[in-house]
Amino acid sequence: MHSMGGGTGSGLGTYILQALHDAYSEIFRFSTVVFPEDDVVTGPYNSLLALKQLRDHSDCVLPIDNGALLELVNMIESSVNKKGTVKRDVT
Repeated sequence: MHSMGGGTGSGLGTYILQALHDAYSEIFRFSTVVFPEDDVVTGPYNSLLALKQLRDHSDCVLPIDNGALLELVNMIESSVNKKGTVKRDVT
């Protein structure tokens, strides 16, 4: 899993993906990538450049929106009480 908006995630992550493709071309590569919210000016630009590398060197891409991932984590955290057990909805 790597970020698509940051320089390290979009640059280094796709470089490693390309190196794995070159070294192990017969192995399937599944990439889970997190797309950024528009909090940084270069985020969409980095994402666009990294998409070509993903298309060329990955067999399957599972895109995740950063905002949706944050909402999911908050929902899970709110369903766990202070003792670490999951609250059960009995309605």
